[in-house]
Amino acid sequence: MRTRWIAFAVVAFAGLTAFAPAPFMRADRDRKSGDVLASLQGTWTIVDKHRMGPNGKLLKTFNSQKIQIDKDVWRYVSALVGKGGLAKAKGKAATIGYKLELVQSSRPTEFRVRRTGALEGDYMVGILQVDGDSARIMYRLATTALRAEQATPRGFDPVPEGWYLMTLRRDH
Repeated sequence: MRTRWIAFAVVAFAGLTAFAPAPFMRADRDRKSGDVLASLQGTWTIVDKHRMGPNGKLLKTFNSQKIQIDKDVWRYVSALVGKGGLAKAKGKAATIGYKLELVQSSRPTEFRVRRTGALEGDYMVGILQVDGDSARIMYRLATTALRAEQATPRGFDPVPEGWYLMTLRRDH
C-alpha cells in the first residue's frame, strides 16, 4: 500500500511540473534591456534619406553610402566596398571615423557624432531608434545647430526644417 502512495505522489508531482511555464530566453531579455550601442554594431545600408526643406516638404536625397559602427566609432563607407567595387580598388575602403556618443537614458536615444583630432567637435546631433535589423535616425548637422539653436526633438514626427531623416537596414 505504501508503494502505491509513493508511486502516486511521484506521478502527481511530475504531472504538476509538466505544465509549468517555460523560462524566458536570456538573450531576449538582454536585447530588450536597452543596450542601444550593442544593437548598432555592424554595417548598415541607408535605405531612405530625406531632408526637411524650408517649404515644409521632405526632400529625398540620393545616397550610395553605408554606415559602419564598430564599438563607439561611426564610419561612412561606400556601398561599392561590400561589392568589391571602385572604392575598394582605389584603397578608399577605410574612411574617417567619428566618435559616437549616446544618451541611452532618453527615449528615443539621443546621440552625437563627434569629430576627433584637430577638428574636434560635433558633426551630427539627433535621435535614433533601433528595432532589430532596422533603425531610424533623425539628425541635423552641427553647423546648422550653430546658426539656429534648436532643442533636440522628442520624436520622429514632425521632422524640423533642416533636419535629416534616415532609415537603415542591417547588412548580413
